Amino acid sequence: MSPFLLSETGAVSRRIEALGVARRVRTGEHLYRQGDTSTTFHVLVRGRVRIHMLRPDGTVRVISWAEPGASLGEGPCFDGGGHPVTATAVVPCDVLSIGRDAVIEAGRDDPELLVEVIRRVAHKQRVLHLHVYLDGLPARERVALLLGHLVEAYGEDALGASARLSVRPPVDELALMVGLTRVTTSRELSRLVAEGVLQKDGRNIVVRDLPSLRRRVDAVAV
Repeated sequence: MSPFLLSETGAVSRRIEALGVARRVRTGEHLYRQGDTSTTFHVLVRGRVRIHMLRPDGTVRVISWAEPGASLGEGPCFDGGGHPVTATAVVPCDVLSIGRDAVIEAGRDDPELLVEVIRRVAHKQRVLHLHVYLDGLPARERVALLLGHLVEAYGEDALGASARLSVRPPVDELALMVGLTRVTTSRELSRLVAEGVLQKDGRNIVVRDLPSLRRRVDAVAV
């Protein structure tokens, strides 16, 4: 289970996307804001979107990043409630906006569409459950679990003993994803470098000892 919104693939996903209306989103523009209601959800075709939550104490928690092929906002689209998070384009994006009525109508003849939407909503619930679980872990275990999921989502050659991440997230962003300060996150990453698990070159991250990282993740994984 990854804290990132991974690409949805397959024939059912393509049939859902065929119901969408193309839209261009500028850097910094919101697809939706926390608390907004909407009767549409979105599939990201190009770009990158940051999913984040403003908490009552004024701090921000990054929930996930959406990459091309990922879908966003299905739950509020169908239950009529407000969005629990905000989705913001971090680079120029192309999206497909898909209306609730269009999916329901198409689902009368193609029930697999509705099953796929339910599956995606269930995955979003798991993502939120993971964040609740992370809050109960020590800093070292939070960072290890996050790195394990980064490898799952973005690891290149992750079937071997090492893996390079195809994304270059800043330490600040990693810290926001696990509810730690930048200083604490940087310290834990440096510890993993000293132990030979990681290699860092600026924002590039290589997991040099993937079996060791996986053992650490397995000890705390959900």
